[in-house]
Amino acid sequence: MSSRDSSTSSGSRQDHARTTHPLVTYLPSPDTSFSDRKQYRSILLANGLHALLIADPTDQSAVQPGQKQTAVDMNRFHTTSSSVSSDAEESYEADHEQPKSETSFRSESDDEGSDSANESIIIDEIEGEKLAAAALCVGVGSFNDPRNIQGLAHFLEHMIFMGSKKYPRENEYDSYISKCGGFDNAVTDLEETTFYFEIDEGHLEGALDRFASLFTEPLMLRDSVCRERDAVESEFQTNKNRFSSAREQLVASLGREDHPISLFSWGNLETLKKNITDDELYMELHNFQRRHYSAHRMHFAVQARMSLDELEALTVKYFSAIPSNWLPADNLSSTFNETNAFRTDYYRKLYVVKPISDVCQLDITWCLPPCVKDYQVKAIDYISYVMGFEGKNSLTSYLRKKSLALDVHTGASSGFEKNSLYTLFTTSITMTDHGLDNVDEILKAVYSFVRLLKRQGPIEWIFKELQELEATSFRYRKEKEASDNVEELVVNMRYYPPEHIITGSELYFKYDPSEIWAVINNLNEPKFNLMISSTKPFRNVTYNRTETWFGTEYVELGMVQMHHLIVVAHEFLTFLFTTDVPEEWQRLWDTAEPISEIQLQGKNQYISTNFTILADIADSIEIPQYPEKIVENEMCELWFRQDTKFRLPLALMYFYIISPLPYNNSKSSALAGFFISMVKFQIAEELYPAEVAGLNYELYPAEKGLVLKIDGYNEKLPIIVDEISATMGRFADIFSENVFDVIKVKLEKAYYNELMKPNKLNRDVRLKLVQLNHWTTWEKFEHMKNFTANDVRQFAKDFFNGFKVQALVQGNMHREDALQVMHKVLNNFKGSPIADIKSIESKTREIPIGENYLRVSNFREQDVNTVTTTFYQAGPVTPFLHACLELLVSLLEEPLFDVLRTKEQLGYDVSTTLRDNAGILGFSITVHSQENKFSYRYIDERIELFNAHFVQVLHEMTDKDFELVKTSLKHRKQVIDTELKNEASRHWGEITTEEYIFNRNKLEVEQIEKLSKLDVSQLFHRLVVDSSSRRKLCVQVVGNNEKSSEENVTLPTSKVDTYHRTNFRLNYIDAEVQLDDSSQHITNIDTFAEQLKVYSMVKIDFGAVN
Repeated sequence: MSSRDSSTSSGSRQDHARTTHPLVTYLPSPDTSFSDRKQYRSILLANGLHALLIADPTDQSAVQPGQKQTAVDMNRFHTTSSSVSSDAEESYEADHEQPKSETSFRSESDDEGSDSANESIIIDEIEGEKLAAAALCVGVGSFNDPRNIQGLAHFLEHMIFMGSKKYPRENEYDSYISKCGGFDNAVTDLEETTFYFEIDEGHLEGALDRFASLFTEPLMLRDSVCRERDAVESEFQTNKNRFSSAREQLVASLGREDHPISLFSWGNLETLKKNITDDELYMELHNFQRRHYSAHRMHFAVQARMSLDELEALTVKYFSAIPSNWLPADNLSSTFNETNAFRTDYYRKLYVVKPISDVCQLDITWCLPPCVKDYQVKAIDYISYVMGFEGKNSLTSYLRKKSLALDVHTGASSGFEKNSLYTLFTTSITMTDHGLDNVDEILKAVYSFVRLLKRQGPIEWIFKELQELEATSFRYRKEKEASDNVEELVVNMRYYPPEHIITGSELYFKYDPSEIWAVINNLNEPKFNLMISSTKPFRNVTYNRTETWFGTEYVELGMVQMHHLIVVAHEFLTFLFTTDVPEEWQRLWDTAEPISEIQLQGKNQYISTNFTILADIADSIEIPQYPEKIVENEMCELWFRQDTKFRLPLALMYFYIISPLPYNNSKSSALAGFFISMVKFQIAEELYPAEVAGLNYELYPAEKGLVLKIDGYNEKLPIIVDEISATMGRFADIFSENVFDVIKVKLEKAYYNELMKPNKLNRDVRLKLVQLNHWTTWEKFEHMKNFTANDVRQFAKDFFNGFKVQALVQGNMHREDALQVMHKVLNNFKGSPIADIKSIESKTREIPIGENYLRVSNFREQDVNTVTTTFYQAGPVTPFLHACLELLVSLLEEPLFDVLRTKEQLGYDVSTTLRDNAGILGFSITVHSQENKFSYRYIDERIELFNAHFVQVLHEMTDKDFELVKTSLKHRKQVIDTELKNEASRHWGEITTEEYIFNRNKLEVEQIEKLSKLDVSQLFHRLVVDSSSRRKLCVQVVGNNEKSSEENVTLPTSKVDTYHRTNFRLNYIDAEVQLDDSSQHITNIDTFAEQLKVYSMVKIDFGAVN
């Protein structure tokens, strides 16, 4: 239980009809949202474990929002919006609008709701399925790592899963969860470690039994210890090329050596093997577990459609046995805090970093007192909101208009930035090249804003507006998936009193200007650090230092040195001042003056005030179960459904603007991305207040055009649609050459960074062969370098000279609203229909019978990571084939992970996926490995040996186990949608693929029910075992083997620094290797593809005979 003062509670309450238990202490139940139907109970077990029980009553009663336990008085308690720093290497083009099954089998997007939904609330909740979930949080993390075994807390997180005394089989827990239709995961943060799982609720007790046993008597055998540290190494290598991870570790390395901030939390073979004996590691691991994994330092949350008494009984039964040593946690804050986290000169330095990715970023970081206890005022979040505002007259707007920056992110969000020892408040600025050349202008703007904060002080009306925005968001809170809910709440339990477990992280409780003033005053102290991360060299610096773990190159400069680099770089300065006294730099800070273009934000005009629910419950009988097509002509196809299920003032509007241009050639595909990026840049300032007010939009390129998605409070959604579509329609008239130049560089960098990721390259290579008209990142990158402003302007005109819109409007809207919105969109676009819409039909190539290998080198020459995807093509979709493949993948998942990941340690990421390419099905096995550990040929061999092993697994599988997996798969397809967006996403998939099978899940369940083990065995034999029918495509992006070619792979600095002059060409591997007649190495994708049979798009027909 948290030791915080809970006097600020809105009034504790106990749940209804509680049965008193002698081994349980009952704590105040948490305050909840008006829209939350769940029931909660907070208890403390005799061993000190604090548990939160969450009963989902959807199959117990037709409880409506606000009718059960006392909800929070929203006039008294309010929520926060924290700024979150973006990852500079975030993908420009996400994998949107992919075929339904072109996603990982482990993906939560597969856990879709029942298609028999929507008749009425009561029918929905009785007939659907829901998944149960549980999470356990231990109050220890990487801050507690011993100096001589860094990464031990993370390693222990891995080892906990390796069997228990009660269930000694190493993969028993994972196997049970997987067979019962669930998934599990864990995460190690700096001050806590969280374990969680989600499962078919009928098997919750068995899962809790196995889960609790891992903490009661974990085995952590010597053999497992020696193997699993390889998984930690693999995980580290997989993440080693992520800029955000490397930057965080670099900042950590600059901390004082005795402070926990400086620890290497990942761990790898060097810390877990080279610097310690196996016996020492085994002993220290068990000592660490016994010391810190004590029940009194654990919090547990469980959610299911069971009564609170039933959940309490299960919790007492299985978690009371976890031992408690009653030792206090290490009191790190008594010795370590923000004042001693970094060396004194850290705040007088500029660090210039050579990043692994192509970024250009300035980070200004203040180390402030910890703020985790400041949950009622949230002063840090208030300042983040004000400073990170992107609307008119904002700091971001000013920097964008001056072409100095693209984005500004402020605040502290991750455990590394915000914990009980310190707060790292960072203003992170994504600079343009012009900004990099004029860093002093950016700093003047930032300093001016910091001074503005002090001149203006806390603004009560801004706080109240933010308070009300977050209060409204909380009041109409969408239901979360069970696993997400327990994972979040179990961490909250550590930081908030029982009654504020739900509200503590979200609501602004009170306005206290003194706490806000404390933050403002700290920011106005010249005690901050500057870090510039840029692939393009910053002036003439020479990198002379290397961070130990990630190998990041950087140079440390005093402030005066930095000033002179800016002022006199044109003189090719070679002598650097050695003094650290920042006289010139101090003058820049001291003389910061107001900038008239930078002001605090005004009143938000996009805030909704009308939250009326338009459809009565009685209307559910009249309203169709699925979306209705209310308009169809040569220009548009509009589908509509008014919501009667979720009963929240929310709606969404999705538009797929189809055009032949992006589909027909790679240049137009790249131009579509350019066009969209410029549109988003143009509307960003105007619509940022709308986003703050809960009106969200996405705009991105897709295979056959552009997608616009808008969702949020329904009252003002039509305004957002109108503004975005109007900007798109008149784009040529408002075209800006300056914006073009900025976006071009941004996209070149984004494409370059995508090409550096082996998993993205693997996908591109595979789809380039399998799908017609799949335009790869490297093709679009080549076009991007040569685009002119006129190219983009002309594309915007041509795009609407032949288009059609597919649209879905769903939620708290009237039919007339949908019609009016569609009319405005078409009027704004002012175009003509597509002459021949069949010309843009998706098509797929048939993989030849035999073993086909497509192996290429990783574009990042010093990257050891190899990604292998072995794809087995099955053929055109039928109801039987799709169901059988889904069941096959379900059966494959656990043994695949157990053999290739756990036992053989081939790589950290091992998965199996059902593939659907325009109605041509198949499945794949993917392994992420390191080339300096296992060669790509070895990985291919192990996958094939696993396949032979799986034949035996299927043969020996009992009928009971087979039916268990089958039933769990059926239940996953019957899971109730937890929010409107989940339901609408399924409908949207049916509309964009033009299949319109809105009850697909129900039909698929019927097909799965018919399947036998023989059906699956025969399919696997045809696709994988039988060489006369096997259509195998092994795609491998091969990393560098440091053992053999270390001297030959040094990446020239010029290659990275001049990305715009880089020409990406696939380097095919094993081109000269001779194989047997049934196998071949592909040495040119285009040439090979020309010989292959092509399938037109195939749509499933549930009425056909299998």
